[in-house]
Amino acid sequence: MAGGLSGRPLRFEAYESLADRPHVMVDGAARASSVLTLSHWPQSPTPPALARDISVASVLAYVRLVKATCSGRPVPRGRAGLRAALANGALAEAVTNDHFDEDGLMSVYALVDPEAALSCDNLLTAVAMCGDFGVVSNEQVARVAFAMAPLADAEAGAGSGTSALYEAVLPRVPELLAHPDRFERFWGAEAGQLAYGRAALASGEVEIVLHNDLDLAVVSRISGGSPSEHPAGAAGGLPVHAAVVHSSTTASRIVAFDGQLCDVYLRYEGWVKMVSRAVPLRPDLAPLAEQLSAEEPSGVGWQANGVGAIVARLCPGGEGRSELDPARIVSVVRQYLATAEPAWDPWRPAGGYIPVQERPGYMQRRRRHPKPGRAGAH
Repeated sequence: MAGGLSGRPLRFEAYESLADRPHVMVDGAARASSVLTLSHWPQSPTPPALARDISVASVLAYVRLVKATCSGRPVPRGRAGLRAALANGALAEAVTNDHFDEDGLMSVYALVDPEAALSCDNLLTAVAMCGDFGVVSNEQVARVAFAMAPLADAEAGAGSGTSALYEAVLPRVPELLAHPDRFERFWGAEAGQLAYGRAALASGEVEIVLHNDLDLAVVSRISGGSPSEHPAGAAGGLPVHAAVVHSSTTASRIVAFDGQLCDVYLRYEGWVKMVSRAVPLRPDLAPLAEQLSAEEPSGVGWQANGVGAIVARLCPGGEGRSELDPARIVSVVRQYLATAEPAWDPWRPAGGYIPVQERPGYMQRRRRHPKPGRAGAH
């Protein structure tokens, strides 16, 4: 139903084999032969009226628009972008993506089987939010999202390429969505990590302190032993699974401590085009790495992975351990975030990275991003 005005479903085709044939690109970067792109990525040409926080929500909005149009409902006046999306989508011969993840899989599935996708649209969106942003709304969502990557590896074989993963797992998606309990061998371990983290937060073993003025959360283990004594699932200095933290706060900047382990990161939400809320623009963490390195008693060097990384991260080199007092680290991070110029804007037409010479006063010149349209409200 979602191929365009004709209402036909689309087939998935490998990114590598499309050549110049017209296609819909979901949750990725547009190619020259992409007649329609539905993605929250930076520089995505997704029509503003279809823009959503997560790519599958844009796809579902498009599917609803096609269904409404096929039923005889006119496109609202002043929505030229939607008319173009319908016309261009009708030319597509396939749907594809250039990487495999939960949002990408849900987006592809929504165009391969649009009627089935519409029947569980909220689930698809929540699963994608869990995969991309680590936000868990309920147990079913967590189980489906946690199972996808290991299921794809099991079906396609470890080390398989992106397209092989899609081709292997797409036939299993309906069963996974409807009966996640059948796939416990794929989600059980990670669900256990999530349960442990929730219990640790509820008991006070782990604490989240918000600094709302800077959209910052400080996550610390304040009791309960050393990191090695607890279930895996945390990354860097996070004492618990990231989904525990991300489901508890919308703060886009995180400082995490687990004993001497420390991690500073800027969440994925700051890399993509968020429509529902304004996420503070990212600064470059490299100067902060230099400052913290200079203060380390043992000379450990802090390392930043770059402002353009999906999750911009800063941590001590080697084993990730710092000898600085956590309160000092938080103080330095706060001061830096309060004064640093933005270096990444996913809405910037010329690309997310803001050159150094453009940074002074950039916030004052920045245009407001588009608000979500009404497509998909049918």
